[in-house]
Amino acid sequence: MSRIIAVLPDHVANQIAAGEVIQQPSSVVKELMENAIDAGATRIEVLIKEAGKTLIQINDNGKGMSAEDARLCFERHATSKLREASDLFSLQTMGFRGEALASIAAIAQVELQTRQAEDELGTKVCIAGSQIESQEEMVLPSVGTRFMVRNLFYNVPARRKFLGSNAKQFLAIRNEFIHIALAHPELEMSLNHNGENLYQLPESSLRQRIIALFGATLNKKLYPIEVETDFVRISGFVGDPSAAHKRSSEQFFFANQRYIRHPYFRKAILDVYEPLIPSGMQPAYFLFLEVPTESIDVNISPTKTEVKFEHEQVIWPILNAAVRECLGKFNAVPSIDFDQEDAPNIDVLPNDRDFAQPQVEFDRNYNPFATPSFDKPVVSYSSTPAYSRTSFDKGNVSRQWDQLVESFEQARDFKPTTNDFESTPRAQDIQQPQEIQHLQEFQHPQDVLEILFNDEDTWESHQQHLTQVFGRYLMLPMGEQLLFIDQHRASLRILFEAYSRQLAQHQSVSQSLLFPEEIDLPHHLLDEFEALCESLNDLGFRFEKNGQSYLLTGIPQQLTGKDAHSVLQDLLQAKLEDIPGFSCLLSDKLALQMAKSTALPYDVKLGESEQKDLCQQLFSAAIQNFTPDGKRIISCISQEELMKRFL
Repeated sequence: MSRIIAVLPDHVANQIAAGEVIQQPSSVVKELMENAIDAGATRIEVLIKEAGKTLIQINDNGKGMSAEDARLCFERHATSKLREASDLFSLQTMGFRGEALASIAAIAQVELQTRQAEDELGTKVCIAGSQIESQEEMVLPSVGTRFMVRNLFYNVPARRKFLGSNAKQFLAIRNEFIHIALAHPELEMSLNHNGENLYQLPESSLRQRIIALFGATLNKKLYPIEVETDFVRISGFVGDPSAAHKRSSEQFFFANQRYIRHPYFRKAILDVYEPLIPSGMQPAYFLFLEVPTESIDVNISPTKTEVKFEHEQVIWPILNAAVRECLGKFNAVPSIDFDQEDAPNIDVLPNDRDFAQPQVEFDRNYNPFATPSFDKPVVSYSSTPAYSRTSFDKGNVSRQWDQLVESFEQARDFKPTTNDFESTPRAQDIQQPQEIQHLQEFQHPQDVLEILFNDEDTWESHQQHLTQVFGRYLMLPMGEQLLFIDQHRASLRILFEAYSRQLAQHQSVSQSLLFPEEIDLPHHLLDEFEALCESLNDLGFRFEKNGQSYLLTGIPQQLTGKDAHSVLQDLLQAKLEDIPGFSCLLSDKLALQMAKSTALPYDVKLGESEQKDLCQQLFSAAIQNFTPDGKRIISCISQEELMKRFL
């Protein structure tokens, strides 16, 4: 019988492993930067071309490698960090598996240049598709290592085809760079993309590193946190509630200087901020957890961003209490203000006024064990009228009570039948306008909506019954249907179509600012901002060039009273990110984000005319049933469904 199981060649096995370790260009940047840190580097340079598809180059001034190690490092499971399995539970380095370089070499063309301090000459190794092409000595001016990774996934065309846009890939690279830059503010780092320096970060404190990455506006909204217990040491910064954004782009957890994702600990933070920020907003935090290496397992995912803590249940309340204490210490939580205008006005009692001592009257002959009497007065103060129950007839009360009990018993034993429902008055039995009567022929909610939207007379006859419920919905009875309209989503749909028309027609109305405001954006977003200026102008923003930065001189009328800077950052993020299930057109992304920023919120009481205007604008929209991102706006409940709830 022939053998069907075979051992895969090394280059095939490396390509398979690369699918887990190297998922995209950002994975290469992460692995090589971590190797540089483990090599003791104090300066790391990252150079990218075409979002890493053409070139990823990492230069460091670490201790370098010998000629033998330079060749051996590309072998699978070749590592300098482990010697035996027990070392996994006492890791002090970022990398440890020895798979990254082998995986990179399997799906790219790699050139390595390295030199140690004690060597006069360095070593150059060229490898492609796991095959060593050359190794030679060369003159290198400085100690350290230089990796150049070209044509990523050149031999796996299917993977390269589905990498996505350059903007999306570079956003992932930037995020990995930020993760490592925050974890090691003591190191000098730089990021260059297509010949332009985006970040030039000198050695600094953590606060200075955060400001360099996210802008100076965050400086005054950061509160330091420092807690040390037997289980964990927590340090870093949490943001003021006013610094919350709609996206979680400023939320970072680090465990032993390694960036991690931990939904359980994230819930501990959000639990504190929940009563302090509006629904849907995300707080900013930069938190570092230090635990003994034997109490954490980082070897549970290929990317090492998911970790397991031995004392998770203990750390959660410590983290929650630490953040709560920090916000309270810096007065970031609301407090009672007794000087508010709405405070009750309590008059000062005059000194010349006489007050009579209240007299209490009571029945000295009252016996609690005697039969209750309805003819005796209750205890009362002399300063107020005495209340008496003499007006109630005892026998009448008993009869009424018996009737009440009997009615409940009848209701309990009642079993509805079809005849019972038929005997009750229904909507069609009441005198109604002709327009409403013909709606009863349609049973499906969509049929009702089509008539309502297309028949102006029908809408006119119904709008008088429109009402707002729960601060969220507009309710409208329609024959045998109840229509519920989500006011926030309806507003979102209306504004989306309005902004889409503005972008298509290049027409907008702007409100000039009396005092222009400087736009404080991270350096990496300036190019994106300049490319977006024309579209932002169509939305109603106005800008002026001010040296290397920009001034905001006008805003859309809908943004009056809102944080225009926050809206601008959301628009820039929308340009860079893909929205699941939504069009990839830039104009649609901007229109949707702008609509989200200005849409009518929940819990806003609408007047009668406002309710009618909102419905009329929704009925005039191209699509009435769903928001641009696919959420339902209108829902119908039939009389039959309602009646079933009372069976």
